[in-house]
Amino acid sequence: MPEKRKPLWRRLIEFRLLFVVNAVILVAIGCSFGREWIRNREIQSEIAGLQEQATALQARNLQIADLNTAFRTESFIEREARLKLGLKKPGESVVVIQDGSAEGTVASDADAEAIAKAADPRTLLALDTSEPEVANPTKWWHYFLR
Repeated sequence: MPEKRKPLWRRLIEFRLLFVVNAVILVAIGCSFGREWIRNREIQSEIAGLQEQATALQARNLQIADLNTAFRTESFIEREARLKLGLKKPGESVVVIQDGSAEGTVASDADAEAIAKAADPRTLLALDTSEPEVANPTKWWHYFLR
């Protein structure tokens, strides 16, 4: 008995149905891959940003380490003691320049010690004593009523 062939229209419908099903599956897979590709690019850009930030932080850390070693050197400590505390080495003379005048005066050891005490941040006394001492309540009175 010869095999009965399906009609042409029936074969075309089955072929088109198979094509449509395959197309839907391909579109679904394509959308899935597309989403993963976009997500992968976002993650890669975030990783690159974090690596740049890590590099910047490492450079900053090296700068801080260099400053730390510089602050611990003897020359830095000596310079800060001279500038901020007004200290001097034995046998040196201290020159004090007042009110922006270009002429300096050489101070004696007693004057240098007084200047060092005045420049000491723990005692922070004003060097200019031309203003009279004002009582604290008077200062508050002037502060609020002037």
